Amino acid sequence: MFLYSHFLRSTYIRTYILSCLVMVSCYAQSTEKSTAANNATLAEYTAHYTVYRQGDKYGTAERMLSKTADNQYKLTFKTEASKYFYVINTEESSEFSYDDQQIEPIKYISKDERTFKKTKNQTIEFDHANHLVLGSDTAEQWSLALKANILDPLLVIEKLSHDLQKKEQHLEYFVYDDNSVKSYIFEYSGREKIKTPMGLVDTLKVSRVKTNSSRKTHFWLSVEHNFIPFRVEQEKEGKEVATLELKKLIIPAVS
Repeated sequence: MFLYSHFLRSTYIRTYILSCLVMVSCYAQSTEKSTAANNATLAEYTAHYTVYRQGDKYGTAERMLSKTADNQYKLTFKTEASKYFYVINTEESSEFSYDDQQIEPIKYISKDERTFKKTKNQTIEFDHANHLVLGSDTAEQWSLALKANILDPLLVIEKLSHDLQKKEQHLEYFVYDDNSVKSYIFEYSGREKIKTPMGLVDTLKVSRVKTNSSRKTHFWLSVEHNFIPFRVEQEKEGKEVATLELKKLIIPAVS
């Protein structure tokens, strides 16, 4: 996977452009002011990105949040990337509920297709009634006890954005992924203005750090746009591995 959950997992150039991130009419390269999220609902959006690797365009990505029913949402993230004869296509989706300002995962699905490699699939279902997490991937099926405040791989950045809006200070999350529970720790780096197709944008910069690893993933989340990621960059040993830059943002008008 590429960025977000893909970037979060730090698998070299896996999408989440390459599992780990994110508006009113848009113009070709920009958007108008977003409507601030309130306590009862989340703001729907579609974010289009360009993926770069060492300064060269490597592919595209799309992240979309849509409401599907009362208190229920679906988050999707797709990437397409290619270099010469090597092609990577990934897709993730997360169904979740949002009630009383609490995000609760329901179902996660991912698919990773690459040239010369076997397609990887993963499904994670959250059985809240029986307090179980049921997972399956290309190789196996598994189940774990469902613990409170656990997320799926794609939902982490949405929860991070939500917590930053509430000025939360402790940015550590636990995620079910690949038959285990993993800790995602983010460090807050302060405010920073960045250049985008919409001009200068005021952002908060946070970084995911991993113990005993030279990999870091940096996120620039727009203060004016519900803390949607405008830039995501993965680095290894201080050098940029891949970057995702927002090029167009769409927020539906609120009726």
